[in-house]
Amino acid sequence: MSRADTQEDLNAVIRQHSELLAAQLHSQRESLFPPDASKSMRKFTSGEAAALLGVNDSYLRKLHLDGKGPSPEVSSGNRRHYSAEDIHNLRILLEKTARKPGDYLPGRRAGDHLQIIGVMNFKGGSGKTTSAAHLAQRLALTGYRVLAIDLDPQASLTALHGVQPEFDLLDGGTLYDAIRYEDPVPISNIIRRTYIPNLDLIPGNLELMEFEHETPRALAQGNAGLFFFRVKEALAQVDDQYDVVVIDCPPQLGFLTMSALSAATGVLVTIHPAFG
Repeated sequence: MSRADTQEDLNAVIRQHSELLAAQLHSQRESLFPPDASKSMRKFTSGEAAALLGVNDSYLRKLHLDGKGPSPEVSSGNRRHYSAEDIHNLRILLEKTARKPGDYLPGRRAGDHLQIIGVMNFKGGSGKTTSAAHLAQRLALTGYRVLAIDLDPQASLTALHGVQPEFDLLDGGTLYDAIRYEDPVPISNIIRRTYIPNLDLIPGNLELMEFEHETPRALAQGNAGLFFFRVKEALAQVDDQYDVVVIDCPPQLGFLTMSALSAATGVLVTIHPAFG
């Protein structure tokens, strides 16, 4: 057997093994993350709903008895439960008779600027993504229009909101598409609704690393411009659609993080609790 034949046989074996491995990995992903799976928000008790709205539970009960607002789900023991959508609709109802604007829909007023919060830490396990997720969800549940952006290639924030990077982002759909140097798309094309009212998401995956690799080349060629403004310029396209943007930054000080920090109006740095 010639050397060429041996090399060809070896290539065929490697190709066969890679195809088998890819099929096994795909099967494993599907068992862990079914493609048709979807997340949903749990129902809130009347007490929880009242606390989110800033009213008394008795007032919420009176609204229900008077036939105003959405009808809650009533379980055994006459316990009332509201969905996140119900709470949002109640906010709209209560805002109409509020003493002052913003009591129940605390969004931006004339002259207010979009607030962009970068959540960051250069060490893993600090609760960075968990903090970003809870911050975005809490702001949305209290009436703010929120856009969460996953800039971490590990895509944990994306998975937490029901988007599966392994299946749902095969053709792109991350912020990279809007900030890349060649043929960037409008940022509105990559924004997704989540299962929480008022909370939209720009997901992430490993594709975000392309920006880290392309920026040095663009800088060397003189085509990058002010690269650290690219996130800010992309967000300017949807400035009037949100009150707050929460960015889950990568766990290192790279070009993505620098661009996010340049766009941020505030930075939240998570830390490990320590004593002494």
